[in-house]
Amino acid sequence: MSIVPCAMCSVEFEAKTSRAKYCSTRCKDKGKPSASGLTCSVCGGGMVRGRTSQQQGEARHNRCGHTYGSGCRCEPCSAKKAATMRAYVDAVRSRTGVHPTTLQRRKFRDENGYWPHMTGSAWIDPQLRHALYKRDKWSCSICELPIDREAHWNDDLAPSLDHIKPRSLGGTHEPDNLRTAHRICNSIKGATYELV
Repeated sequence: MSIVPCAMCSVEFEAKTSRAKYCSTRCKDKGKPSASGLTCSVCGGGMVRGRTSQQQGEARHNRCGHTYGSGCRCEPCSAKKAATMRAYVDAVRSRTGVHPTTLQRRKFRDENGYWPHMTGSAWIDPQLRHALYKRDKWSCSICELPIDREAHWNDDLAPSLDHIKPRSLGGTHEPDNLRTAHRICNSIKGATYELV
């Protein structure tokens, strides 16, 4: 690979092959004759001959025409979408005093009785959690080894509460369905249902 100047804009770029002449597709397309004076309906740039059969006002570059689940990702469309979202957030904040995401999380909490898992908040009341650790004598119910009380919450030997009947299979947060486990043992067990 070598550094060469672009044949269109003269900006130096790292050529991946010995035949590379342009720094980008945009510069490569600029060097081709335009398609009968047509311009892209999105970015306003000239269309390349042989690249479209659309009429003026409908033609657009491939890079401007890619649509995804959230719409086109060209610069004008992205800027327009960002401005729309900023206006929406500002309107909700002025009306309620909080961010829209906070409203959604509060609604979830009111309907389900606990904060959504994505917040990182505990599902189970911290006092109940500590009482369950004490009930199980700070030992893992899966491997039966002691729990490190001072471990970082993300450490393998940190305490966690294991649902005997997993929530995905209809288990609840009732104390009878909870037992103390190492974080790693709980992760390895996953959503398996053990009859005890």
